Amino acid sequence: MPLLEVTNLKKIYTTRFGGNKVQALSNVNFSVEKGEFCVIVGASGAGKTTILNILGGMDTLTNGQVFLDGQEISNYDKKQLTSYRRFDIGFVFQSYNLIQGMTAVENVAMPLMFRRVSRKKREEAAREMLKQVGLGERMDHRPNEMSGGQQQRVGIARAFVTNPEVVFADEPTGNLDTKTTKEVMEMFLRFAREKGTTIILVTHDRSLAEYCDRIVTISDGRIISNEDHRHAKAIQDPPAAPAEELPEKLHFTDNTLAAGQGGV
Repeated sequence: MPLLEVTNLKKIYTTRFGGNKVQALSNVNFSVEKGEFCVIVGASGAGKTTILNILGGMDTLTNGQVFLDGQEISNYDKKQLTSYRRFDIGFVFQSYNLIQGMTAVENVAMPLMFRRVSRKKREEAAREMLKQVGLGERMDHRPNEMSGGQQQRVGIARAFVTNPEVVFADEPTGNLDTKTTKEVMEMFLRFAREKGTTIILVTHDRSLAEYCDRIVTISDGRIISNEDHRHAKAIQDPPAAPAEELPEKLHFTDNTLAAGQGGV
């Protein structure tokens, strides 16, 4: 059974002025396995962000079904959707969406506060996660004291600190230079492999697909291709380096977070 499954998804908007109907998505079907890194590629206006917002519980669908681990989330009420966003998923945004008055630690710890983890334990978990994204020396800096790449690393740390089933990423490299884009994509890939986290990333940049296991291409609200990229990657990629030879900042452990789950 796939971890995430979308069947016959349709989304129709009614325009604010004139009341015209606009079909943003039509008969969208695809599935993603646990631990898979999936990229949804399409031009601006193709419908990829609409899909992500529906999967993330931030928008409603018109018809169809969405299942996570066998549970139909498309039928959830507001309370269930709040719990889903709090406990099952993480989100990374193009514009970072950090709280400007908070430090990096406070931003990353925020999702754990909603889980009622104690302040001490959630800050310990946040500091550990920030080390894993290479920001060990920037923990007490605020967003306006960091570069765009550093802010996006904070956003990634915030998404993964709760150890979610799925992380959704909406154009996470759209504001980054080429070097930082490569670093961010390698970070996503490493977390998918080490944590077994399912990642669904939407982008207009098809070159990012080289990092992913599955490439779903969307045009005018319809899926036009769904490619399993794992076999191609297995042929092209050299063998992975042993764990002990990898950069320390890319390693992630659950010890601190696990200790904090029972906090109040």
